[in-house]
Amino acid sequence: MPVDTKHPEWELHYPMWQKTRDAVRGSIYVKDKRHQYLPVPDAESNDDTVGSQTLRYRQYLKRALYTNFTGRTKSALVGAAFRRAPSYELPNGLEYLEDDATGDGLGLVQMAKDELSNLLETGRSVLLVDYPQTEDGLTAEEVARLDLRAAIIPYTAEQCVNWKTDNVRGRKLLTLCVLAETYLEGDDEFGHEKKTQYRVLRLREDGYTQQLYRDEEEYTDEFYPRKADGSVWDFIPLMFVGSKNNDATVDDAPLSDIADVNIAHYRNSADYEESCFIVGQPTLFITHNLSPEQWHDYNPDGIKLGARTGHVLGDTGSATLLQPNPNSLVMEAMKAKENAMVAIGARIITDRGNNETAEGARIRFASENSVLGDVVNNLSMAIEQCIYWCGEFMGTAEEAEFEINREFYDKSLDPQLIMAMTTLLDRQIISDADIFQRLKAAGVIDGDRTLEDVREELGEVSPLA
Repeated sequence: MPVDTKHPEWELHYPMWQKTRDAVRGSIYVKDKRHQYLPVPDAESNDDTVGSQTLRYRQYLKRALYTNFTGRTKSALVGAAFRRAPSYELPNGLEYLEDDATGDGLGLVQMAKDELSNLLETGRSVLLVDYPQTEDGLTAEEVARLDLRAAIIPYTAEQCVNWKTDNVRGRKLLTLCVLAETYLEGDDEFGHEKKTQYRVLRLREDGYTQQLYRDEEEYTDEFYPRKADGSVWDFIPLMFVGSKNNDATVDDAPLSDIADVNIAHYRNSADYEESCFIVGQPTLFITHNLSPEQWHDYNPDGIKLGARTGHVLGDTGSATLLQPNPNSLVMEAMKAKENAMVAIGARIITDRGNNETAEGARIRFASENSVLGDVVNNLSMAIEQCIYWCGEFMGTAEEAEFEINREFYDKSLDPQLIMAMTTLLDRQIISDADIFQRLKAAGVIDGDRTLEDVREELGEVSPLA
């Protein structure tokens, strides 16, 4: 089979990924897909391709209104997770990851934001730890001069087209992964023609290898990435990140349900706007017993609507303006879908006001936060692991810490709670570190300060005394 063969799970989930991404990106992307999201209304045409080119369909599409509830919900969720900066501690020699974690200038925190966005849209992301391919036997001075660094390279769910796992030495390990990448084709400095190449990661009996394919043919020889001590890897340093867990299976996309309802809301909007256009204007009906000559004599300029004009219709003539009743059926359908989106997590649709307590917010967002909490926890663990693998490439194999904020809403502390915590401290039930972290999470203590900073400033005095 060719190198671009797709995994069955990839083929199953790909349409859902594309739909959710289009819904997040907004009106331009949704309308660009035309009848894929907005069916052709021409009942006499069974050919969607032909029907989508008709004048009526183009006007139908143009009048439709897409309100981006899905994208705004994603922005709110990412904002909730990053309302406070992630806490992390990098081993010596890996401080560069703070400003350039991906090898192309994207810092560690920004990479985490991007990957959280990907996970919300598709429920899946891939992080590969890699090191520039070089000649064997380079000295430490040569490595420093070339500025060679390990990097965490993110791939989207769509780019990871194929994978296999197997039981190796009693462990379930990734044995094959095919990653689709793009590169610029040709020598035209102003051109933008891109082609696809495939990075094939394999776990051989003697270690982990990489190989590039272009035009379905081998483009490079198979080579062995090596650690700082010169040894080969006995596993592939790649992390699958999911919305439920970090194994190789594809998880559900948290925003896919909202995207489904959002696109259905868009279809209702198209019907509503078309009905307003077709029957929204009042229509004048006239009856009279005049001959054509009399009609022309009495109304030489024809009939005009307005308060400053008058018309003669004869002895038995009459004029009536017909105004249609509001099309409430489609509007009710749109409101029902908006309520459905609220129910499944689109909290920003409705303004809850400023008087809601933190406990009320916690209860109201309980199911949403459990999903977001799982995603944030999975991503934090994956990034921690990738930082450690970077250390193995760089010769600094130390444990790292990276934790994204899990306080998704403001937990204000009242004075009674602070007094109660002080009493627990006096009775040695909790430590000052426990109270310090609670005060820091509530924003009472600046996020950049550490407990050691406070202790140094106050000496032997407790920071809560």
